[in-house]
Amino acid sequence: MFDDTTRGRILDAMERNCASHASHLHPSVAGARVLDSGDLVVADSGLADDTFNLVCRARFTEATARARVDEVIAMARTVDRPFSWWVAPTSTPADLGTILRERGLSASETEEAMVAVLADVPPAPARDELTVVVVDSVERLCDYASLVARNWSPPSPEVVEFHERAAHAILADDCASRFVVGYLGDEPVAGAEVHFDSGLAGLYGVVTLDAHRRQGFGTAVTLTALDIARSRGTTHAVLQASADGAPLYEKIGFTTIGTYTEYAV
Repeated sequence: MFDDTTRGRILDAMERNCASHASHLHPSVAGARVLDSGDLVVADSGLADDTFNLVCRARFTEATARARVDEVIAMARTVDRPFSWWVAPTSTPADLGTILRERGLSASETEEAMVAVLADVPPAPARDELTVVVVDSVERLCDYASLVARNWSPPSPEVVEFHERAAHAILADDCASRFVVGYLGDEPVAGAEVHFDSGLAGLYGVVTLDAHRRQGFGTAVTLTALDIARSRGTTHAVLQASADGAPLYEKIGFTTIGTYTEYAV
C-alpha cells in the first residue's frame, strides 16, 4: 500500500504527532514541564503516573546515545517518578532499544504502528443505544478521564487529576486534541481522543469499559473521532495498537507499517 519513501515520511510524521500529543498539554498544567532538547522530548507531568510522563522522539547519534540515555535515567531517578520511553521505527540510533536494555530498562509493551487513508475508513454508524458526543464541558471531560483511569485496578487517580488540571486547555477552541465519549443512557462506557499535528490525525486513548466490550462501542467512538479528522480535511490517521487491538483496526482500514516499543524508566 505504501512505498518505502511514503512509509518513512508517515512514520516520521507519526513520531512527531506522538511527541506533540505527549507534551502539548503540559505547559498548561501546574507542576508539569516539557524538556525539548532538540534530540529528545521529555514530558513530565509532576504526577506519579507514567501515562503522562513520557520520553520520545530520540534523535541521538551513535556517539551521544549512551550518555544521553544515562542523563534521562538519572533525571527520572532524581524526580522519583515513573516514565515511559517510546522507541519508534524512526528513533535513532537504530539500536536504541538495545542501549536501553543494556542500561537495565525493560520493554513493557510492544505495539503496532498503523496508518489509514481516511477516505477509505467508513463513517461512524448510527446506533440507537449509544450516544457519542464531543467533549465540550468539564463534566464530559471528567467522564472521559474516569474511563481512562479505569484501565487500571484500582482506577488511577493521577489520570483524573491530570485531566482536571488540563481542563481549561483541553476545552479551548485551539486545543490540538478533541475527545469523544459514548454513553449508554447516562453512563459513559467508551471514549477516544484524536490529536492533530504534523499533518496527521493521531488516535489515542481509545477505551471501553470491560463490561461493555465486544459490542462495537469502541469502534463507534473511534469512527466518530476519525469523522472529526475527516471533517477537518485531514487525509491520514495513525495509531499504536496492541496485538489484540490491531485486527479490529484492520477491519476499518488501518495497515501496520512498523512497531513501537515502550520501555519502563
